[in-house]
Amino acid sequence: MTDVKRLLKSQTVRLTAAAVAAVAAAVALPGVSWPTYLLAFAVLATVARRHREGIASMRVPRVLAALAVLIEVWTDAGAARWPVLVAGALLTCYLAYADLAAKAIGIGHLDTVNLEVRRTRRERLTSPAAIGTLVNALSVLYVLAAAVPVAAAVTDPLLLALALAVLAWTGATAVAGQWRLRRDPHPVDAAVAAAVEALRPRFAVHFAGTRLSEYQLKMWLPYFEAVGDPFVIIVRERHLVKGVAEATTAPIVRVPAQSVLDRLLPAGVGSCFYVNHAVKNAQLVKLDKFLHVQLMHGDSDKPISRSPVSLMYDRVFVAGQAGVDRYRTHGVDLPVYKFRRIGRPQLHEIQVGPRTRAPGEPPAVLYAPTWAGLTSDVDYSSLAQGQQIVEALLRRGARVIFRAHPYTAANKAYRGFAAEIRALLAADAASGGPDHRWGPRAEREATLTDCINAADAAVCDISGTASDWLYCARPLAMTDPRGIGAGYAEQFPLARAAYLLEPDGANLDEVLDELLDRPPGLDALAPVRAEVREYYLGDIAPGDLVAVFRDAVKDTYAPAAAPAATPGPAPAVQLELR
Repeated sequence: MTDVKRLLKSQTVRLTAAAVAAVAAAVALPGVSWPTYLLAFAVLATVARRHREGIASMRVPRVLAALAVLIEVWTDAGAARWPVLVAGALLTCYLAYADLAAKAIGIGHLDTVNLEVRRTRRERLTSPAAIGTLVNALSVLYVLAAAVPVAAAVTDPLLLALALAVLAWTGATAVAGQWRLRRDPHPVDAAVAAAVEALRPRFAVHFAGTRLSEYQLKMWLPYFEAVGDPFVIIVRERHLVKGVAEATTAPIVRVPAQSVLDRLLPAGVGSCFYVNHAVKNAQLVKLDKFLHVQLMHGDSDKPISRSPVSLMYDRVFVAGQAGVDRYRTHGVDLPVYKFRRIGRPQLHEIQVGPRTRAPGEPPAVLYAPTWAGLTSDVDYSSLAQGQQIVEALLRRGARVIFRAHPYTAANKAYRGFAAEIRALLAADAASGGPDHRWGPRAEREATLTDCINAADAAVCDISGTASDWLYCARPLAMTDPRGIGAGYAEQFPLARAAYLLEPDGANLDEVLDELLDRPPGLDALAPVRAEVREYYLGDIAPGDLVAVFRDAVKDTYAPAAAPAATPGPAPAVQLELR
């Protein structure tokens, strides 16, 4: 879904909720009880999930819905009017300001993983987890309260006392949170800060992004750990913590507020690393006491890989000379001293050269389409033509490894295309075809390296997967779903090493002849692939890739300890543009 569609959907939900809440308040008159409760229930059910996430813009419909219930109950309460008024006022305040209270307290109580943090009982009771549990529980309660005649419930003194106690505690928590902010405008969790300082990290990794973007960091985590020095991971969104934590034993701190960044990292941290161009990166980059390094999450010819945003970083690590040249070619004048060519450490286990196949084993082809992109002008995905490609491979008797991009699940149309391909492979395998790989076997249980090592050829879109495939030196075909045609290789130089598929698939059989029917290493583009491979990925041997990355990372925070430039696989910092 594009940003515009998300905005329209979000605004539609908000306006609808506010309108229905206003109607609920308007009909809250004597004798029309059930319409009020049903309308209020509709509003609160709509915003309950957003409320848990602390969306302040939903405050108006929440408060209007609560007021509608309060007016209705006030009308029918009789002798219990004043207790009902107090309880209703507390409920309304809770709906309006509980998210602010949770945020105010949460800044001073950071969530952590793999970090030893000792807290008092009082600190545990006011932790983000405790506040979040309370917020979630009361969210359910106020939805249920809007669906039943509250007037009947509040006649029970015990229920009324319980409601007043819970809501009063919430109000006191809100006041305490706001008072803390007033007393210390930039609070930081002292226990977490002390634990981070005790860790004595040499560098930090900053990660922000949308849902399903954990893969961008996961591909780098083993190599950060291989550096051998302590480091800390700063995660900015709650929805990213679980996925990152599953992939590492390194300490993780979730930092929701920019103000915390200024005071969390101790003086021993020398550099900060980034794996994407998330907007929140700028909140840490502004601190000039660190060296800020952009890695990105793949080396490709997509516009994101030569974005002007890279200008704000102190260093930009790229795989090879192509990563340097693409900036200047597209008018992004990044100073040459900022670049460091390090190869791709993720490729250190890739088997270079023809794959050894058992007698009678069919050729295996990796089909790895990219995602739809944030906007249509960067949509290079071939998934709409994917079924045609896969059917042609099946007719050749090939074993297909179908590895979809993680973001494919975020787009309904492309999710459907991927499902059709998986069904096609399942049907062929069930009817006696080869052991195809798709779904978890190719996307979660196997790494990209595993898929490359299991394939004799690949069909890719414009993406980092195509660059990584180059390292194995086996045949590659690339798609052209946008119909760029003759200017394709000029716009995406990596395509010089690939057989180009026409958008309508008219040359599909000819391309598959080159991929599958030529002797290993003797297809028409084999010499060109060798040249482009070095240009994009450097000439670093597989066994040296991790060491080159380790040394490059260490140089960012301990330059005085770095040896002078010596011959060998490690590239020099000073580069010359072509």
